[in-house]
Amino acid sequence: MKQIAYLCLSKGWGGLEMNQIRNAKAMQDRGHNVLILTLNNSATLFEAQQQNLPYYTFEKKPTYYQWFFAWKIARYLSKENIKHLFFRNNREMSLAASIAFFSNRKIEVHYFMEMALGGRKTQWFRTLRYAFFSTWNCPLPYLVLQVKENARTNNSKINLIPSGFHFSTDTIPDQKSARFKLKWPEKSKILVVVGRLDPKKRQDFVWDMFSKRQAEDEYLIFVGASTADEAPVFEKDLRIKINAHPKRKSVLWAGFQDDMQAVYAAADLIIMASAFETFGMATLEALGTGCPVVGSNTGGTSELLELYGGGLTFKKERQEDLSEQIDQVLKGAFPTVNIEQLKQHFSFEHVCEQIENKVLI
Repeated sequence: MKQIAYLCLSKGWGGLEMNQIRNAKAMQDRGHNVLILTLNNSATLFEAQQQNLPYYTFEKKPTYYQWFFAWKIARYLSKENIKHLFFRNNREMSLAASIAFFSNRKIEVHYFMEMALGGRKTQWFRTLRYAFFSTWNCPLPYLVLQVKENARTNNSKINLIPSGFHFSTDTIPDQKSARFKLKWPEKSKILVVVGRLDPKKRQDFVWDMFSKRQAEDEYLIFVGASTADEAPVFEKDLRIKINAHPKRKSVLWAGFQDDMQAVYAAADLIIMASAFETFGMATLEALGTGCPVVGSNTGGTSELLELYGGGLTFKKERQEDLSEQIDQVLKGAFPTVNIEQLKQHFSFEHVCEQIENKVLI
């Protein structure tokens, strides 16, 4: 049994935050003692409370001069005899490294990479920071290669450990029942875009494509919300643009959904249009429920589709290609998902075993 702290200091609720909570809960269920380090009034805190996970909160994260903040966290973790710190947000790299430094490396820091490096990161101060990480864990093979090529760190620290996913043992609802529950059109073709409303998710790109499609009785549904602690400028501009178009009645704004299994069951396909989706958790979720995916041909979504099937990729800058691949998927012309291999690789039983054997040693 290990003592593990999970660092999560954002107020948003996206894949990074969800995966921290999911992993903490899975490790707790295996007998480990876990602690969530988060902010007051954050979605992470709310979910930790819902999951009965122990937590320790901070009023706010300092913008500058984080050394004293790191020292206080290191002191608290040492007092609680916590030896391992897990984090996923690359904005917390410096803080995590400082915690390791102030604990004289008695607290081992483990980075679970779910955000791409974004180019070469070989500056001396980054290399020094990485030196304080005990392990660097990547969820997909291409990210392992990216780290080895674009960062200076000891390759022995790099592990291939997937982000876990709970494959539901409940019966997946049929499309008609799911649409009835969500109050979505019953007989139309439904294209769903999943993810926070953000320029990086490129909902505007998808809308521009959809606005040119000639298919009748087809809906585009946005599932997701703007980031909680940021002004929703992108969403407002996109709504104005869509409301001025004749196809506005064919667009639905579903907001954040708790029952994503119903969303995937109701959709004819989901679109993952990010120019670069590091991992693609929504892609994994959709494939796990048998929902086809059309995703851009870069990043995690592309690799997931290549490894496990279940959809098609499009050239990320070509709206025409996205539309063509949507038509192919609607016709059923795509590789069938290898669901058993997917479940075996991404199940929390497998993920937790990997963490215990490669990280908590």
